[in-house]
Amino acid sequence: MLGWRLMFVILMVIGLAGLVVMALPAVTGLAHSHGAAPPHAAHALLSTRALGLLKGKSGQSAVGGGGASSVASTFLRFLLSPRIAFSLFALYGAFGNALEHTLHLRPMVTALAAVLPALLVERFAVSPLWNLAFRFQGQPSSSLGALLLEEAKAVTPFRNGRGVVAVVRDGRMVQFSARLVERQTPAQVGVGDRLLVEDVDSGRERLTVSVPDPKL
Repeated sequence: MLGWRLMFVILMVIGLAGLVVMALPAVTGLAHSHGAAPPHAAHALLSTRALGLLKGKSGQSAVGGGGASSVASTFLRFLLSPRIAFSLFALYGAFGNALEHTLHLRPMVTALAAVLPALLVERFAVSPLWNLAFRFQGQPSSSLGALLLEEAKAVTPFRNGRGVVAVVRDGRMVQFSARLVERQTPAQVGVGDRLLVEDVDSGRERLTVSVPDPKL
């Protein structure tokens, strides 16, 4: 009995740890950085390509009848979706542990009884919540070059032609280190002064700005 309890706990821990690791990109907004696809999209693409190998050019199964193809496709989707695997591990371990402690069933009966609730909760609760979470994850940021000729505001006084400015990027106010164009280096720039982005150094994430003509 202790062996079964330990197995349920181990599966639950593995599943939860895997889900946490996979969810980190959505929480931190890194899933789309540098144009990368989110994990669930990559898994879906991989599954689709792999499933295509099971079909012939005529659209019929290359591994047997329609029933066998359906079973193979379902099993392949499971293998190629770590999210589903981790989710089922966690749910199966949790339900198995709960059933063993509450109903005190035989180990084999508990192992079988935990399968159905794990599948149902994964299908109708976890999957919709997971998809919803990734739907609202951060969108890819526009290139810094898009800030060229945009308005900026000084958030610190400029000293020797250098300071910090704030610009609107993708609907958010973002701060960058900045320097004045050479011809205006001696100019006095105070907090809140309006500036114009003249050049963008994407590598250093630094802007070159100018003081616009007050007549404009």
